[in-house]
Amino acid sequence: MDARVWHFYLRSLLVQHILEGSVLLVDTLDCHVSDESETIVKKELHSILQALPKNSTSVCQPLDVDIMGPLKAKLKDIWLTERTPPLKPGEKRKKKTAADKRLEIIKRTIKAWESLDPETVTKAFNKALLTKF
Repeated sequence: MDARVWHFYLRSLLVQHILEGSVLLVDTLDCHVSDESETIVKKELHSILQALPKNSTSVCQPLDVDIMGPLKAKLKDIWLTERTPPLKPGEKRKKKTAADKRLEIIKRTIKAWESLDPETVTKAFNKALLTKF
């Protein structure tokens, strides 16, 4: 995520769900804790931006660490194996539409999700919810 996407999220999506002053807890990603982000949250969302302590993601977002990390790694591996070889001089590649690109990432995500060990997912939810599935 970059600042452009984050600011779009704040202004176009999150703003629709904040009905009164709130505290928005964020990790320490640069775009999350920038002065511009703080100004948007304060002036446009009438809320407070508060960064979580460094290295607290595993405690505050266990599913992010235990599920999203492995899922993103699988996605990267799949993308690298599916990537088309470089073009030869003078060669042209067929342009893909936005719909084609979306369908590719959807299929890639399904493939990555299905490759995760169900026990990994169960353990992550048990840890996050302090329960036993």
